[in-house]
Amino acid sequence: MRVLLVTWGTTGDALPYAGLGTRLRVAGVMVTVATSERLAPVFRRHGMPVHVLPLAEHEESALAPDRFDRRQSPARLRRRKRNAQDMAQVIARGVIGAVAQGVDVILAHPLTHPLCAVIARGTGTRCVGVYTAAPAMLLPRLSAGSRMPAHAYRIAETLARAAISPLYAPALSWTMRELGVRRTGTRTVVGILRGERVLHGFSRGLLPLGSVLPGGHTCAGYWWPVRDPGWRPDTRLTDFLDSGAAPVFFGFGSVAPGDARQLGATIRTAVRELGLRAVVQAGWQGLDVRGDDILTIGECPHEWLFPRMAALVHHAGPGTVGAGLRAGVPAVPAPLALDQPFWARRMTALGLAPMSLDARSLTATTLAGALSATLRDETYRDRCVALSKAIAAEDGTARVLTALAP
Repeated sequence: MRVLLVTWGTTGDALPYAGLGTRLRVAGVMVTVATSERLAPVFRRHGMPVHVLPLAEHEESALAPDRFDRRQSPARLRRRKRNAQDMAQVIARGVIGAVAQGVDVILAHPLTHPLCAVIARGTGTRCVGVYTAAPAMLLPRLSAGSRMPAHAYRIAETLARAAISPLYAPALSWTMRELGVRRTGTRTVVGILRGERVLHGFSRGLLPLGSVLPGGHTCAGYWWPVRDPGWRPDTRLTDFLDSGAAPVFFGFGSVAPGDARQLGATIRTAVRELGLRAVVQAGWQGLDVRGDDILTIGECPHEWLFPRMAALVHHAGPGTVGAGLRAGVPAVPAPLALDQPFWARRMTALGLAPMSLDARSLTATTLAGALSATLRDETYRDRCVALSKAIAAEDGTARVLTALAP
């Protein structure tokens, strides 16, 4: 079985796919990855060959720290739209080239799925979507409570896909012409992906009660990242962990919620007010928080670090949420954009966190209050531990292997 795994995004976005690809290889699947040069090392270090998608000149704009600013000029929005359309064209050309080398199944990240679905039809290849997040999750009101109307998820999925269709339109038209795919009924992302097989890399237990996924969609369970061969924790970190009580983790991944100095001061003040110790992950924002009971670190595998924490404060990205739940550690979610508000609301609706904070308006007072509530009430940890046991019983890779079977 020859599989082409097509993915793109931040490093945190790529890590679950590296874990999935590694475990598929162990099961005997031949996995090749199509991704950007920036992400290629994430996969190569685990022995996966990479077909490079030349996206370097587009990534600076697509992943700029200010990409989530609410106030952007019409001219900037137009530039970002053109950049996204150009990226889609580059991805389409690259995937067609990779498929030509011999592929049985394409596994497609949600950002690449519309293109991969059309390419699969034009080349006689199968395609399966592998999502760690879904377009419907960009609509956070979907998760406002513990229940929702049965078909709300399907409606939200349709609306979200309709909204992003213009970003794919030029590349889809070119791909259809290039491969001779008939355009009837397949002119939009909604039409192209209707009925497509999609596996979601998270636990079904995290979705609102009563939710019904679109046709062909299934929750597979998490695809956990794999630790880099030869990785060892920094002695500064191990010494800090051994020198006192379990600290609180602070990390915001690839998002930048405001000025780094101001955020660092907020963290420092809240930690001192509560008499806590803290580990702060610098992230893309370059946080550098210093103090006798505060240690700032670089990259560190969450599956190693989180079980050693008393609590977590993070941006509620899907991978970070999953890692925290896997470790059974309570968290204070502070989302910024995209699907982060969805996961933050799910955490509070499930009673895994006392509240969610707005990353854009964090203050030392609100942060200290949320942390105090989290640490004071053992109910949150108990619920996280219970969910971690349920998650551990799921095998996300096995579901993918089943989908790959002819």
